[in-house]
Amino acid sequence: MMAPATLLVPLDGSTNATAVLSVARGLAHVKGATVVLIHVGEALARDELLGRMRLSAEDVRGLVIDQCTGSPAEAIVREAAARHTLLIVMCAPARQDGPLHAFGSVVGDVLLTAPCPVVIVPSIRNRHPWTLRQLVLPHDGTPTSAAAIAPTAELASQAGADLVVLHVATPGAERPAEPGTFVVPRYLDQPQHEWPAWSREFLERVRGLGHPANIEKIRLVLAHGEAGAAILEFARSNASDLIALAWRGSLEPERAQTIQRVVRDASCPVIVFRVQAC
Repeated sequence: MMAPATLLVPLDGSTNATAVLSVARGLAHVKGATVVLIHVGEALARDELLGRMRLSAEDVRGLVIDQCTGSPAEAIVREAAARHTLLIVMCAPARQDGPLHAFGSVVGDVLLTAPCPVVIVPSIRNRHPWTLRQLVLPHDGTPTSAAAIAPTAELASQAGADLVVLHVATPGAERPAEPGTFVVPRYLDQPQHEWPAWSREFLERVRGLGHPANIEKIRLVLAHGEAGAAILEFARSNASDLIALAWRGSLEPERAQTIQRVVRDASCPVIVFRVQAC
């Protein structure tokens, strides 16, 4: 018998953390999963636990509530593995703790070791219902970013959402050195010459993945500027509901700089797919 699909939501009792509930409910609806709230710390009676997490009985209606002990990140990852969790949904840190923990110490450690993708919800978000209508996938042509195409397309397909694949042309930037990179047009300052052909080839590669995504709901967009700023501006100006990022799981300066900025400043939730290094 298969274990029920779950989404894991760690809450620490802060008011901002409850912003994740509407996003978790929306994703659970898409995935046909159960939301499991966990509190890491001392064992408490249910009413006291709800008080600690600043939740009402109505807030948690239909959700599973559990408690565990240990260091927060280790406990979250352990619970996610034990429950075969599809997604971990967490609140973005309110502050940055330095270059080694630019995601926040707990969120950063969970991202590095989680057995599943992690969704990070801006702390400024309120509890209003959340629906996935448009998903943005930044893509730089590397195998790392390509590894996120299938799961992102699947999520968009399940939600009936539009998928926007966003390529950012940064003037003066070196092309990615990662082996197997799908080279983007050289003359991006004249996209009318090469961008249409590149777009068609990209969509053919998506079809080649063999995923039943609705290709008609995938749109390629070209943006210019610094990668992190361009991603954030596109998501904000187009009222995107979710940004999908592929990440190799290390803090090398160039790639980490982009993901750190997007996670820190995004106006919508961000889902991070950690890609195993080749």
